Formats: sequence, structure tokens, C-alpha cells
Amino acid sequence: MIYLKQLKKQYGPKILLSGVDFHIRPGEKVGLVGDNGMGKTTLFRIIQGKESSDSGEVTFRKGAIVGMLDQHFDVGIETALERTVMGDPYFAKIQTDKENLENDQTAHQKDPQKWEKDYGHLVSEFERLGGYERESKAKAILSGLGFKEEGWNKPLNQLSGGWAMRVELALLLLQNPDVLLLDEPSNHLDLRSVIWLENFLKSYEGSIVLISHDRRFLNGIVSRIVHLDRGTLSVYTGNYDAFEKQKEEREALQEQAAINQNKKISEMERFIERFRAKASKAKQAQSRVKALDKIKRIETTSEAKSVRFRFPQPARTGKISAKATKIKKSYGDLIVYDGLSFEIERGSKIAFVGENGAGKSTLLKLLGDALSLDSGEIALGANVTRAYFAQRQSETLDPELTVLESLSKVGPSLGRTQMQTILGGFRFSGDDVQKKTEVLSGGEKSRLALARMLTSPASFLLLDEPTNHLDMKSCSVLSAALEDFEGTICVISHDRDFLDGFVNRVWDIENGTRKEYKGNFSDYEWKKSKEEADALKQIKPKIEIEKKPKESKTSKRDKAEGRNQLYKEKQPLKKKLNNLETRLEKIMGEKDRLDKTLASQEIYDDSNKEKLLETLSKHKKLGSQENELIEEIELLTEALEKVS
Repeated sequence: MIYLKQLKKQYGPKILLSGVDFHIRPGEKVGLVGDNGMGKTTLFRIIQGKESSDSGEVTFRKGAIVGMLDQHFDVGIETALERTVMGDPYFAKIQTDKENLENDQTAHQKDPQKWEKDYGHLVSEFERLGGYERESKAKAILSGLGFKEEGWNKPLNQLSGGWAMRVELALLLLQNPDVLLLDEPSNHLDLRSVIWLENFLKSYEGSIVLISHDRRFLNGIVSRIVHLDRGTLSVYTGNYDAFEKQKEEREALQEQAAINQNKKISEMERFIERFRAKASKAKQAQSRVKALDKIKRIETTSEAKSVRFRFPQPARTGKISAKATKIKKSYGDLIVYDGLSFEIERGSKIAFVGENGAGKSTLLKLLGDALSLDSGEIALGANVTRAYFAQRQSETLDPELTVLESLSKVGPSLGRTQMQTILGGFRFSGDDVQKKTEVLSGGEKSRLALARMLTSPASFLLLDEPTNHLDMKSCSVLSAALEDFEGTICVISHDRDFLDGFVNRVWDIENGTRKEYKGNFSDYEWKKSKEEADALKQIKPKIEIEKKPKESKTSKRDKAEGRNQLYKEKQPLKKKLNNLETRLEKIMGEKDRLDKTLASQEIYDDSNKEKLLETLSKHKKLGSQENELIEEIELLTEALEKVS
């Protein structure tokens, strides 16, 4: 489908792509992985032609259509459904041209053959693009991505960035391109939408290249992993788990080869230093110098740093971290919670799950005091302090401050060395700490926001999608740190693998209520699927198949006698019916013969007057007999039906 040949890309001294070769095959699903800043998104943009490479080329199979989910897009006043259906410029043009031609009677009259040819082409393309089913498919995709029916007709400029991104994803999925380039498509989805998208992509017939930090999402979709590291691409067969195992084995071999090479180089360098000045060995030393220059040094694994830290452990608190008593919250006519009560014990690490609009973020904001209650009370336990990390926490950063200054605002008592140590744990080192926050990437802003939150340790953490924009390593280390944390956590995340690493409870939130499941997220999934299966069995129509009891000899004899009695009753009726039908046929035959006689002219001669009167009398009599027989046959047929 797509061939990448010797692609090179460099920003200043940083090499992103160094002679990259790769072939994306038809129908294959590939995961593109690598540390943040290695150039994954840049590679996507080069493939789509939105950015140029320094050298090399991208070749497409003839007619191949490539679609990319871009993190940057414009929103207008069109509705979510309109954008999904008509957002493809090619389809919009085909539909407009088709409608214009349908209304252009002048063109039809002027040249009917050309009109029919042009119209036929447009109709063919319209059908190929699924024009007649396009709206229904768009609604199904939007529903799968979490949109409720009332949200289909909401203008895009009234949607949050996350919801607008879902519309762009829906548009891309509806376009059904030959190759899908997806850059973190699950970032703005809830768990149920992620699962829907995973199933959708599994059955997608085209090729997919996927960037994601969600391990389970990758494992469920891809069959090949392409690892981008310091400008080079390495290809691994299998899903992400298989990639990690193969990569570890490959790196071990590479490390050993590098050790052996360094040993050989050291020996050569010692020989050169020792014998360079000796005339008898000078030629050999010079030969080794030339050989040394030709050696291509084996590079070991990337030194890119992951987030490495241990949360400062909070002060000891009471047994209850938070208690909610009959809390109520509504948005206008929409009632989210009406009298909800619960307690959260110290050490609980709870994942909030549920459909979009169920109230997960609302509950987290209420617990974090980022939203006011309509009524009721949320009380913190003894000595409990809380810290709330919002999805858009990075947007609260002052763009004019440097990374170091931003951290010092929340930790004024910390010395410079302490702050640099904290920032180093979040992969800000060297000159990075002097960058202004306005130039940071989305991932860098998220890491800085997390660092700010953790600078003053709290005993109750409230985290809304903390892994958005974090790479795989950072997610893994953050999950491990949260498992190690001795305080209480409530978290919303679409990353199932991340949640499995530390949560010990799941709250399923629906219709203003919450149902608690103990265990990690996988335990919850298993229990939930079992509940749904049991519920499905109960609502299925029950088809009772009753086993016939064995009949006794008396019962069999009674039934046989009943059949004999029925036969005795039916036989005379059948015999009589047959006789009546035979008589009716005979009468009808005689009547038919008389009709023919009465139809002849001769019967009306004066000489045949007596014959005419006799014939008319017989015809009348036969007519009466026919009517009587028909009436008797009808009565007898009804009697037979009753006996049966």
C-alpha cells in the first residue's frame, strides 16, 4: 500500500529519521511505538504529505486513499452529524454535482447522452461511497464513540476539544480509507468507547498504522510493531507484548556484541599506543589505525529517560478519607446525582467507569472541590488533604513561566537542586527546565502538571485521565508509583492496562448510582460480563419443551378406541358426501345437455312446442335439485370439519 524509501528528517542537530525504509502491506495492522519526541507523528505527517522529508520518498499504490487522525483541526458551526457525513470533500462534491445535474433540465435537453453518462458516473461514485447508507452508518459510529442521539445535532463549536476529536475520528472511520493513520485515537475516549473502537478496528479491512500508549489497545489490534528509536525503524512480528519480549532479547544480544566490539577496539587502541613509535611495528600499528577507522560502532539501546519517581508518602490519616451524604447535583434539567451517599476508606484505589455522561468526571470534581454541590455534603476524614488532577490541568499552566519557575510557584520552600531533582524524574533535564511552558508539547505539559501536583504531597489523589499524552514507559512507571502510594486514589482512565497496575476497586457509575466491584479492572470486566450474560439468559423468551409422559396401556387403548369411534363417525359422512357429489355431477351434466338443446333454433318451431315445454320443465327441476344438493354438500362438509 505504502513504500517508504530512505526517508531522512532532521531538526537542527536532532535526527528524527535516518534513511528509513518500510513497507505497509494491504490489510495489515501495525503499531508504531517509540519514546516521546522520537518522530512518530512527524513520520505520519510526512506519509500524508503535510510535512516534507529532507530526502527519500513515499510511494503509494495506485489509487490508494490514506486518512489520518490529526490532533490539530478547525471547528465550525456545522453539527457533529453533518461533519461526519459531509466532512469528506470528495463525497461532498459528488453529492453536490449529482444534485445539481438532477436539477439541470437544460443540460439534459441539450445533450441527453452526455447528461446520462455524467449522471451515471456520479450515481456510481455516490453508491460506491455508500451515499444512501452514509447517514445511518455515521449515526452508528457516533453512537459507538459515545455520542447520544441528542448530541448528533450539536454544533462543533459548542463541543469540548475531546468531543470534537471524536467527530474527526467518526469522519475518518466513515471515509473508510485504504490506510488509516491513527495518532493516539483513544486519548479522548472513555473505556466503553475504547472497547468499541478496538472491536471496530479489529474487523477493519484496510491497513492501519497506530500510535498509542495503551498497551491492551495495541495488543488487541496489531500484528506487527515498528519501533522508532534515534532515527531508525526496527520491525517486530506480533503484538506489543511479543515486541517487548523480542526487543529485550535483541537488546541483550546487541549489548553483548557491543561489549565484544569494545573489547576488540580497546585491544587495538592499546597496540597502536604501544607500538606506534617502534619502527619494526609501525606498519602494523598504522594498519590497525585504518582498521579502527572503518569499524562501525554498535549502538546500544536508547538512553531516553522515563518518568522515574516514588510519590512522597502522605501523613497518616483517619480510617475514612471522604464521606458523601445525600449529595445532589444537576445541570439545568439534567439530574446527575440525587441523594447519593458513600464512604471511601483510606488506602482505597478506585477506578470510576461508566458511559459518557454517567457522571464520572462530575463525581471526581465534587470530591476534588472543583465543583459545588446543589445539596448534601462531602466531608474529608481526619488529617486528609486532597489534590485534583483534571484532564485539562496543563491548560492552567502560566505560558510565560519556565518549567522551573512553574514548579517553584507550588513549592516555594524547595531549593533549586530539589526542584531539578523532581523535574528530572519527569524527564526534564539540562536546558529543558528553562523552556517556557508555552513551547512544551502536550505530553510535556501533562508531565509538568503532574510534577506540580506531587510537589506538595496529598493523602487523597483525584486523577482525571492522567495518562493522556504520556508514553508507554511513563504510563507503566506512573502505574507502579500509584501502586506504591499509601494514600487514597480515585481515578478515571481509558487505559485498562494502566488501571490494572494499581486499582483495588471499581465503581460502575450509572443513572446517578454507583456499584462497587472489588479487585482490579480485569476482575471487574470478568464480573461485569458474567452479570450481563446472566441477565441475558433471564430476558430471553423461555421456550418450554415439555417431555411427554409415558402413556399407560389404558391410555393407549382409550386413544385407540377414540380413533376408532372417530373413524366410525366420519366414514358414513364421507360416503354420503361422495354420493351427493356424484349425484351433483350427474345433474349438472344433464342440465348442461338441456342448455345445449334450448340453445338450438329448432326447439322453438311450432312442431316442437310439446318438446320445448317438456325440456323447460326438466331444466327447472334439475336446477332445483342442483341447488338442494349444493346446500346439502355444504352442510355435510361443515359436519365433517367438526368431527375432525
